Amino acid sequence: MEINIFTSAAFLLLVKTAVLIILFFYVIFALMVIRQVDLMSKTIITTTSKILSAIAIIHAGFAIGLIVLAWGIL
Repeated sequence: MEINIFTSAAFLLLVKTAVLIILFFYVIFALMVIRQVDLMSKTIITTTSKILSAIAIIHAGFAIGLIVLAWGIL
């Protein structure tokens, strides 16, 4: 009888946990991007500041949605 480590329950749990931890760090990164864009907008005032802020917020929304989706799937 051959034992395959890649199909064991412990390995799959380890992979699922690693994916969720990586996605959690990605959400933290997305929130830091929002903060940095906000600080940049306060320092250098341009016409594209609101567009960049909107893109950063949408990016964070997708990151949070991705972690919720992964939590549901895994």
